Amino acid sequence: MTGMPFLSLRWVSIVSAFLVFAALQAAAIYQTGGYFEYPLDDTYIHLAMAESIWSGGYGVNLSEPSAASSSALFPFLLVPVVSLEFQRYMPLIWNIIGLGLSAWLWAELLLEGGYGKGKLKRYGVALAVLGPTAVLMPSNAMIGMEHTLHAAASLAILLGLMRLLKGTPSWGLLFAGILFAPLFRFEGLALSLLAALVIFSCKEKRRGGVALFLAFVPILLFCGFLVLLGLDPLPSSVQAKIASAVRDEMPMYLRIIRMFMANLTEPGGILLMLYLVVLLGMWLSSESLRRSPMAKQWVVLVGATGAHLLLGHVGWLNRYEHYILSVVTAGILVLLPIVMQGSDLGRVGMRAIIAVLLPLAIYAKSNVTILVESPKSIYLQQRQMSEFAKRYMKTPVAVNDLGWVAWGNPNYVLDLFGLGSTEALKYRTTKSEPGWGGPMAVRHDVRFAMVYEEWMKEAIGKDWVRVGMFITEEDWGFVSGAQVAFFATSADYIPRLIKALHQWVPTLPAGTHFEYDEGFE
Repeated sequence: MTGMPFLSLRWVSIVSAFLVFAALQAAAIYQTGGYFEYPLDDTYIHLAMAESIWSGGYGVNLSEPSAASSSALFPFLLVPVVSLEFQRYMPLIWNIIGLGLSAWLWAELLLEGGYGKGKLKRYGVALAVLGPTAVLMPSNAMIGMEHTLHAAASLAILLGLMRLLKGTPSWGLLFAGILFAPLFRFEGLALSLLAALVIFSCKEKRRGGVALFLAFVPILLFCGFLVLLGLDPLPSSVQAKIASAVRDEMPMYLRIIRMFMANLTEPGGILLMLYLVVLLGMWLSSESLRRSPMAKQWVVLVGATGAHLLLGHVGWLNRYEHYILSVVTAGILVLLPIVMQGSDLGRVGMRAIIAVLLPLAIYAKSNVTILVESPKSIYLQQRQMSEFAKRYMKTPVAVNDLGWVAWGNPNYVLDLFGLGSTEALKYRTTKSEPGWGGPMAVRHDVRFAMVYEEWMKEAIGKDWVRVGMFITEEDWGFVSGAQVAFFATSADYIPRLIKALHQWVPTLPAGTHFEYDEGFE
């Protein structure tokens, strides 16, 4: 019976995380009228990559290698071993697994921090209930991408380091986190490297070497694999995000400063900066922390959080900061009893609750509104465009928002944004001649394009003819625009495009419509 309090805290964390996840999913499905959908079209980029991998390629088009996914490992977990329809739910399945692991690791960290016994236990229960939602576990699991598994690997590193510094190491857990964190997201390298340095500092040279090997060698092999395919060592998706945040040619140090300033314009970036200030205050005010073996854990928290603010991204449905928010929040919680050693445990517990309520309040609006509404926007816009491309036109197509249109599409998909095309990425991120998408469309026999016109003015071919706009009537959730321009890439292709539109438009769901340009009705 003595183990029951510890067991119950684990279950409280897991059950609370899944209850919130189920509530968010139910609300989203209600919004779509009973149709399951992910909040971001990006999930289908991973599915398209996995489909290509299963067929012996690597990219969104079987005939053209590309690294459209930021994750080295995640697309390989999604290969359609059963069917394409079942494959569509594989991101959901993996995120359910990741959510369970993350919630369990969160509870384990609370227990290691002393929140499962004595006067702190009631606060531990509250932290187990609120914590997973506060650090975005259920909401990121709903997105259906690699971020949930990355967060679980990151929490495994934190828990493994804590046990190591307390003299009860869990090497398997720690090594697993160090291996998988970078494989799920490149940002995981910072945390894995810091963990390896801590292992070395504990006079574990052999195991430190193993940690460095696990952190670097698999990701270096992946980069080498990309080079062998004729691609750049960094995935084009990573390059595209860097180019979007820092557009001008400038020295590296100025790029880093600009990235840092851009992150501080986001609520999540401000929160992470606040946590850095809290950690600094802990260090300056607590001699017990400075003398504790857990001081090394403090260094890891500061280093990883600072690295993310300088080199990582914040925002886009709060998925980029999920892993570091989970790590730094849990880290502050486990350091509080050390920092406030000798204080009333009620004060310790209340400060821990405040540390969790803060992100819960900051992210509440986006979780309750934007996240829940976004699946409807994907269903109304991207799903319908996919239907048009694959069932009605059945020809190569150009887009600038890759995902649904590429997944399950046997025809070539030209990604003008550049995630699925290194050539397009270079055109878009350099001072290229306007109309650069035209020659690319000719080379790939692209007959029509569906693009956000404001995004892609420079890419639109000189011979392209706009025939109309596909319009989402309400501003639902997280899409890049309510109006998608439809172009024939040559006047010769207009009749076929118009015929397909006449067949497709009557099938559009309520909340959308198509407006023909004059002369194309």
